[in-house]
Amino acid sequence: MTIDAAKPALPDFSAIQKALSAGDEAGPLGGWLFYDFRGLDPISLKILRFPEGKMATRRWFYFLPAGAEPVKVCHRIEADALDHLPGRKVLYSGWKELNAHLGAILKGAGRIAMQYSPRNAIPYVSRVDGGTLEMVRACGVEVATSADLVQTFEAVMTESQVESHYAAARMLREAVDLTFAEVARRVSAGKSVNEFEIQCFLGDLFESRGFAADHPTIVAVNEHAGQPHYSPGPQGSSPIKRGDLLLIDIWAKRRNDPEAIYADITWTAFVDSNVPARHREIFDVVRGGRDAALAYVQEGIAAGRPVKGRDVDDAARDYIRQRGYADQFTHRTGHNLGYEVHGNGAHLDHLETIDDRRIIPRTAFTIEPGVYLPEFGIRSEINLYVRGNEAVITGPPIQTELLPIL
Repeated sequence: MTIDAAKPALPDFSAIQKALSAGDEAGPLGGWLFYDFRGLDPISLKILRFPEGKMATRRWFYFLPAGAEPVKVCHRIEADALDHLPGRKVLYSGWKELNAHLGAILKGAGRIAMQYSPRNAIPYVSRVDGGTLEMVRACGVEVATSADLVQTFEAVMTESQVESHYAAARMLREAVDLTFAEVARRVSAGKSVNEFEIQCFLGDLFESRGFAADHPTIVAVNEHAGQPHYSPGPQGSSPIKRGDLLLIDIWAKRRNDPEAIYADITWTAFVDSNVPARHREIFDVVRGGRDAALAYVQEGIAAGRPVKGRDVDDAARDYIRQRGYADQFTHRTGHNLGYEVHGNGAHLDHLETIDDRRIIPRTAFTIEPGVYLPEFGIRSEINLYVRGNEAVITGPPIQTELLPIL
């Protein structure tokens, strides 16, 4: 199912300029330099609302200074590439002319932000290639990361976006119950059912309620549930039968809503009337890690303390490590939720990356630790939204025990 990729209205450039003047821990920023070539930086395209379908085969730059008029740098054969944006325009044809323009507009800017992350610590933000960084630095400026700016001006939600996230979370929570009931109905009746068929069931359910996902959702039994990003297909899909561990990881947002925000949850069930002790043990470990991260976030936000993504990851990972399953928790604890299911705000990650960004108000994210064994895996995923001085669970109730569904 495709999702309408139209973009909302332009951002508040005056607010961005105020943020640049305020700067970061190292001081004020002279500006934010946006750049793209053939879609290398989707963050620039999104924040600047680059028109969908617009021809763009040449490099362009958009410099937003902290206290002056923006400047658009476009190639002469695509001179209208940035006409939807405010600012004066300069045109180039050859690389020497381009370098001269960049040198002129960046002169005296000092430190500027770009979609760059030192040592690729946050790859979601690290979009500018090394050669372009060399070219920009040769203009006499220092390049700083735009990670916090991206979070503030791309991941912070409007009221309508918050409502869209809550609507998606409610729908997904309903989908969990309907899916487990459908599996139980078919298995109890002696009918065959497999992972792919339940994946299709979920897709039809989303469609009927006006939602869609960017990719078919995860439906996995037993050893497939031990593969965090397993996805069934029409060939090779495992049957779902009595005595199986079943995991569903489902995500969606409103279809045809250009500003809609995703929700994303994971639940597990046991296809029988009783849950084996080993499965209960692993679920309890995962739940404990999830709840340790949840407590860290909620207590920190309520107290007004900085809550960094990497520290939330540590809270969940330390709990699971102490119970002997560190090596079986093979991914980050959570991710930002945005226009994409994996958004560009702070992630709960100190394993795959080092995300030291603070979790800020009006953003949403997942908490989703897991333990993955050769014979089965368990993950429990919930969504939180930061509202003022509280972090609220969206789409309750959350899972507190491994469910027997027969």
